[in-house]
Order: sequence, then C-alpha cells, then structure tokens
Amino acid sequence: MTKIVQDVSKLRTPLTELPKNKAEQDVLGAALLTQLKNHKGLGLSANQIGVNKRVCVIGVKDPLVLVNPRIVKRSEEAVQYIESCLSLPKTMRKPKNTVRSVSVTVETDNLGTIEFGADEPDKIGTEGHNYFGDEGLLECVVAQHEIDHLNGILFLQRASRLKLERAQKARVKEKKKRDQ
Repeated sequence: MTKIVQDVSKLRTPLTELPKNKAEQDVLGAALLTQLKNHKGLGLSANQIGVNKRVCVIGVKDPLVLVNPRIVKRSEEAVQYIESCLSLPKTMRKPKNTVRSVSVTVETDNLGTIEFGADEPDKIGTEGHNYFGDEGLLECVVAQHEIDHLNGILFLQRASRLKLERAQKARVKEKKKRDQ
C-alpha cells in the first residue's frame, strides 16, 4: 500500500497537466483507484500519492478517473458540508465544516463534460433533508475537494463562513485583552 502524502507544502503546489497519452492516463488512473480502495477513501488525487499530475479519482457512485479536470461552472447555491482528508489524518477523526457549491460542471480530457450535483437539489435546506444521504451531493463535494487538491488548495481553506467569522471575532477579542 502506497503511503499517503501528508506534507502540506507538497499538497499546496498546483499540479501539471498529464499528457494526452491514454496508456499513461490508464496506468495512473488504475494506481489511484487501487490506493483509493486500499485507504477506504471517497476520492484521491495524484499528489496524495506523490505524483504531480492533474489526475484524481472519485469513488462515491461508480469509480471515476478525471484527467486534467477543470471546474468550468459552479452553482450560486452553496451548502455547508462536513469533510475530512486522507492527507490530514487529524481530520479523519475530527472532520471540518466547509462551504461547497451544490452543483458544478467539470471538463476533463478523458470523459468530456461531467455534471456533478445533488440528487434532490430542490430539497436542500428543507427541514428533514439528509445531506449525507444524497449521493449526488456527496459526489459533487468530493469532486470539488479533489480538484482543489490538483490546484494546490486544501479543504481547510474552504472552511465555513460561520467558522471563519467566529475565528475573526475571537482574534479581535484576544487582541483587545492583550492590549488592555
């Protein structure tokens, strides 16, 4: 089993495109899917196994290999979601709140254009809606998480606005206490 990269400096580096070589795409895609299964994850990007190419896999519904994916459209509607990351082991024990788009359109070199989104978008935000039972929404969040990895962005940078506001208020209070 390949060890998952945990060095944040390596994870914050945007990756280079994988050449349009089907054999190379297939080999890297297969390696990522194997590691995804071995580590019992929902998604994995190439930099998490030490390969600096724009390839990731998603294993929520059917396994998908995305080669050189780019988010070309995001819904204006967003949802607060709980995420963790194989590269940040502490988050596996204590997931963090993030804010993600409810739907995204992704262009890839190998699969063309893919729409990711909630199975029941009209129910999001309604009383009793189970965000975590909506596989489409989960797949959409995982796609955004993995594409962020390819762009050198960690999900912690997508922390919920509420948490960010609380943290900013706490910093102001701390500064006031120090200044007194």
